[in-house]
Amino acid sequence: MPRLVRFALLVVLAACRGEPARDAGLFRGVYVSPPVEKPDFTFTDFNGQPFSFRLATEGKVALLFFGYTHCPDVCPLHAANVSAVLRQMPFDEASKIQFVFVTTDPERDTPERLKQWLGAFDPRFIGLRGSPEELARVQAALQIAPARKELPTGADSASYLVGHAAQVIAFGLDGKARTEYPMGVRQDDWAADLPRLARGEVPTAPRSRDGQPAGEVNLAPAATEVTAAAIEILAAVMAAPPTVSEGAVYLVVRNNSARADTLLSVWSPEAEGAMIHSTTTGGRMQQMEMKSSLPIGAGETLTLAPGATHLMLTGLRRLPAAGESFPLRLRFARAGEFIVAPMVVPYADVQAQLGAAR
Repeated sequence: MPRLVRFALLVVLAACRGEPARDAGLFRGVYVSPPVEKPDFTFTDFNGQPFSFRLATEGKVALLFFGYTHCPDVCPLHAANVSAVLRQMPFDEASKIQFVFVTTDPERDTPERLKQWLGAFDPRFIGLRGSPEELARVQAALQIAPARKELPTGADSASYLVGHAAQVIAFGLDGKARTEYPMGVRQDDWAADLPRLARGEVPTAPRSRDGQPAGEVNLAPAATEVTAAAIEILAAVMAAPPTVSEGAVYLVVRNNSARADTLLSVWSPEAEGAMIHSTTTGGRMQQMEMKSSLPIGAGETLTLAPGATHLMLTGLRRLPAAGESFPLRLRFARAGEFIVAPMVVPYADVQAQLGAAR
């Protein structure tokens, strides 16, 4: 018989994380040297109006991100984290920051969809569309890998993925980018840096400390302690999706048996499709692919987290709200079936909830 596992919404205090103290003088983002000049390009915004990136963001901190709205993982997480921090900032500082989302999938990202998707995070966000040639030119000017369409094996032509740059580039008040924020940046990193950028502070080169670059975001997963027990689902959360086209589920799974196991399949009665999905970030590029199975070694704690491996649901039959649960069935080769009910939480809260379970 499958096992039913339910999860309550966790309350996590940042002060309890046990993270090492940071140098208050350093920015949390990854330092960029030499600084990148703000590019001069004009695309069409989701209202059908021309948007000159350099002129429209003059005197503001411009957060430039290339992504697409059918991305269930990296793109909504960046948008949710920035939005959550802006809502906590004083108005005079938040008004100096502009998040600009350039679609790498103009074929499906219509102006209406861009406006709906971004509006689900923050109505102040701007969505832009450009031709493939214009998009390639801007990406080349910024020295980031060009976006490319990828069709998974066995998928129809409308179900493609898009590999794209995974970082948000932050242009300061002076029009130069000295920091960028890759996948894995936490909400408290944004909260530390955005007010300083809004005040016109200029990031400086990090100093070497204990053999590690100081001031850079620590993207390594937290260490886990293994105890003797059978396979357990320690955490299951679903990021509240902005639309019904796709959603992402994240887990912490512990296998303390003496034998390896394999997650073979995932299914939900509330979605047309469900799969194991992997987001890989190499350098400044993000790519996605489907996996047929997911091994979990003996004594291993496996975290399915944003920006890495996760469960992807497509064609949701309803739009779940934060605080609800969403049914899911997992099938393991040795442990059999588990029925879990991941709690639906805002994207910005996913990492904190997973971290509390590890």
